[in-house]
Amino acid sequence: MKIVITCVALISSMLLQAQTHKEAQKLLEEVKQKTESYTSQTIHFVNEIDAPTGNPSQPRSSRKTRGTARVKGNKYRIDMGGFLLINDGNKTFMVYPDDEEINLLNSEDQQFNLTPAGILSSYEKGYSYALAGTEKINGKTIQYLRLKPKAAADIKEILIGIDMATKQLYSYKQFSHDDVITTLTVEKYEVNTPLSDALFSIKAKEFEGFEIYEE
Repeated sequence: MKIVITCVALISSMLLQAQTHKEAQKLLEEVKQKTESYTSQTIHFVNEIDAPTGNPSQPRSSRKTRGTARVKGNKYRIDMGGFLLINDGNKTFMVYPDDEEINLLNSEDQQFNLTPAGILSSYEKGYSYALAGTEKINGKTIQYLRLKPKAAADIKEILIGIDMATKQLYSYKQFSHDDVITTLTVEKYEVNTPLSDALFSIKAKEFEGFEIYEE
């Protein structure tokens, strides 16, 4: 009898895991499709990196940076700290305004799209999905999704927060095997507002005189 009960419990657990996997995957796809439907997006966010220091008296250290991501079609521009990351729809550039330098990133560095749709698309394959509970934050209901790589990877797991009222990305948290935790939290999300094409071009007037380097 104990063996039968154990088998039933195991099967029930497997069915529950399969159900939550499908629900999480469905929600992720729904959010991605909605994100891709916007003509433009402006996202104000906070990026935090929390890492071990190796110092017993202060075992961890964190650093926060505020930034803004602007997206129009397949173009994007991310302003964060002392640099800009610009994709003109074909190539990605790292811009250092203080040094008046522009670096064309190599093809490997260009593969990861830092837009909300790009973040969500990056985990369509090779990951298991699970619902990871909800939380109320400033009146918003945030549904968390836990993603884990199926094969060996630098990433241990990812926690994605979805604003259930708007079905928009609210947060992204990455746990690495080296114990570094990277968190991106959206403070303000604007959609379908006019954005000039000049924002996504290194030929714009604001970059006149800048040196361009190919890595």
